[in-house]
Amino acid sequence: MKHALTLLLVLFMLTACHDEPAKPRRQWKHVVVVYVMGENSLSTFAQRDLNEMRRASRLIPDSCQLAVCFDNSRADERPKILSLSRNEGEQSLFTYPNDPVATDSATLAQALNIVMRELPADHYSLVMWSHGSGWLPQTPRYTIGVDNGRNSLSDTGMEMEVRTLAHVLQQTGRKWDYVLFDACFMQSVETAYELRSATEWCMGSPAEIPGEGAPYDVLMPTLFSPVEEAWRIVQQYHEYYDERGGVVISAIRCSELEPLAQATAPIIRQLPKFPPTDGIQRYFALDYEGQWLPEFFDMGSAMHKWLDEEDYQTWLSAARRAVPHCYASGTWYTGYDFVTPVLTDADHVLGMSMYVPIENDQLLKSFTQTRWNQAIRWTSY
Repeated sequence: MKHALTLLLVLFMLTACHDEPAKPRRQWKHVVVVYVMGENSLSTFAQRDLNEMRRASRLIPDSCQLAVCFDNSRADERPKILSLSRNEGEQSLFTYPNDPVATDSATLAQALNIVMRELPADHYSLVMWSHGSGWLPQTPRYTIGVDNGRNSLSDTGMEMEVRTLAHVLQQTGRKWDYVLFDACFMQSVETAYELRSATEWCMGSPAEIPGEGAPYDVLMPTLFSPVEEAWRIVQQYHEYYDERGGVVISAIRCSELEPLAQATAPIIRQLPKFPPTDGIQRYFALDYEGQWLPEFFDMGSAMHKWLDEEDYQTWLSAARRAVPHCYASGTWYTGYDFVTPVLTDADHVLGMSMYVPIENDQLLKSFTQTRWNQAIRWTSY
């Protein structure tokens, strides 16, 4: 009888343990997601940056987590989603059974859903890591990232539309604290305007950045700044590179982009259809045919060139609210060995590029389809 009672007691305890509800996941204060699209010529840099993040994980605040969605060109390493934190170290959240296209909207949406399910948080921020071309069309898209789908170092492959990125972020049901583009050329008014409803801050460079990208081991604590201080990321990014070749980088407050559009529309439509570009700060040195490209002019420099002083000061007030933080080195990195980008209009640069319509330019039709152009009604095609 004693043995029977003991057996019943053990069975009861096992049953009770089995029926016990799953332990609720911890609610984190801030989760930063680094989305690495490295299946291209930046693959080696992707691995270096991941190692930087691992080394710096001890600097992550106790109440925060870093999630890394990682895809590079190595065929022997499957894409994965990792979490890094001070106390819990490195953990695997998900390993892909195949090689998804990182620049596909479904892949991004799935990754963000996994992170948000496994790491519920009060605040989320996103770093988009890859090649970048601002709003420029692929055919005819404006893009971030390259995934060649062949696990090679090729830069020919599928890219992600900025409009698609905005849609995916909005579908998460959260307004993200910031989107930091660790990629070239992404800090344009056309790009930021697409993201204005998805994030509080849009941060990045209107020019080229070094292949090494952000110094994650230096930036790590700052990545988790409160939303009102997120701009300190670009300040620290610039401080690191200012004596290492230079960089131009800024922080755009997305809530001020609608007022900027309202301030820009009435004055920009008074300009010539194809306004002059001489003397305006350019962020891209040359295109493949040795001609100046029209899509990466500094917006502040351009407006100073085109407007009289009264109109410029009125416009500048709105512009400074939209881009309150800009840091520009005298020169900066470029992938072209035969040119050196130079800051030519330091007193007026905004750190945010814009497209300037040029007659017979092949990009004109694509520009008319941007939401920024639709807001200011500058040109039609």
